[in-house]
Amino acid sequence: MSGVTVFAGDFASLPLVFAHLLDAADQSGLALDLDHVEVIQGDPAKRLAHVFSSDDATRIAAAQGPRDTLVLIFPEALIPGARLFEETLLLHPLGTAQPIRKRSLAP
Repeated sequence: MSGVTVFAGDFASLPLVFAHLLDAADQSGLALDLDHVEVIQGDPAKRLAHVFSSDDATRIAAAQGPRDTLVLIFPEALIPGARLFEETLLLHPLGTAQPIRKRSLAP
């Protein structure tokens, strides 16, 4: 997987997003490292601008439409060569974009 894969959906809470991701990964035979998944609920502008170019951030926010949740899956979330699921009943793909900076995890 190259770049950050972006999905949009509607979820009542953050735990429900992660539960759905784990279910989708399991059904696809994938191991998904949730440390490399970012979930954005509410206004995404600032968080998208931190990860993507302004053009990509604007495109992603527009493509989100009325859905209340964005899911960013960074390449490190999968073992090299693994293919991510394309779509689920609750997650709609918005495409892939190149991040402008590397994501750092808190120690």
